[in-house]
Amino acid sequence: MHTSSPELAPKESAVSLLSFCHLRTLAEVADILEPRGLQEEAEVPAQILAEFVTDSRKKDKLLCSQLQVVDFLQNFLAQEDTAQGLDPLASEDTSRQKAIAAKEQWKELKATYQEHVEAITSALTQVLPKVEEAQRKRAQLQEALEQLQAKKQVAAEKLRVAQKQWQLQQEKHLQHLAEVSAEVRERQTGMKQELERLYQELGTLKQEAGQEREKLQRHQTFLQLLYTLQGKLLLPEAEAELPQERDLLEPKSQQVTQSQELNTGDTMERVGDVSSKASGPPPIADASLPQLSERQQHGEGS
Repeated sequence: MHTSSPELAPKESAVSLLSFCHLRTLAEVADILEPRGLQEEAEVPAQILAEFVTDSRKKDKLLCSQLQVVDFLQNFLAQEDTAQGLDPLASEDTSRQKAIAAKEQWKELKATYQEHVEAITSALTQVLPKVEEAQRKRAQLQEALEQLQAKKQVAAEKLRVAQKQWQLQQEKHLQHLAEVSAEVRERQTGMKQELERLYQELGTLKQEAGQEREKLQRHQTFLQLLYTLQGKLLLPEAEAELPQERDLLEPKSQQVTQSQELNTGDTMERVGDVSSKASGPPPIADASLPQLSERQQHGEGS
């Protein structure tokens, strides 16, 4: 039996390597698990002790994983040895074929992996600019949205202020209209009272004028009777004196009429400022009333 065949050499080297790793691992575990003195633990600072505990845990995890790998390899080699013990030549051919198939499969997997890596790299090369462009557009849209929100908020604030100002202006306008309306009504009431008073004065003046006409008529009748009894007619000189007396009385009557017109004009101007409902200036008193009183005085004097 050939113990140093080229097919068994790798297995022996693998077993020796695994044994060496196993022994080294056990030595490291024994070194880690070696008890330490209380004095050394007391001298070690807390921070260093915490770092040591963390590092020890990491090493423990690494050793556990290595032990699991070693155990798996030992079981695998034991199964291979059992299979090769039945038929060494067949097992060598089978192992060679398996190794060649595994090598070919590894090459195929490596080529496929390389193709996938190249495809992914190419896809990333094409996609990355699009992703960057999409991110840039997203940032622009986000900025535009923020600006739009800010403008919307400013517009809403301006609209609220404008509505408030418009409401205040409307309230002031309505208040002013109410004040003007009240003032107009008050002026209308005053004008109506003034017109009523003027109409009353006009009626009184008409009554006085009628009374003065009656007195004048009686005096003229009395004078005519006196001239008739004396057998005299009314002389032209007396007739000439009467127009002179009328001429003297006319300026006085015109002054009274002008004063009445001025009073009436002022009243109508105030009415026109307030409302256009006034029908017109009040009637002017008769200008012949002062003449009647003068004629009456003249008749009484004669």
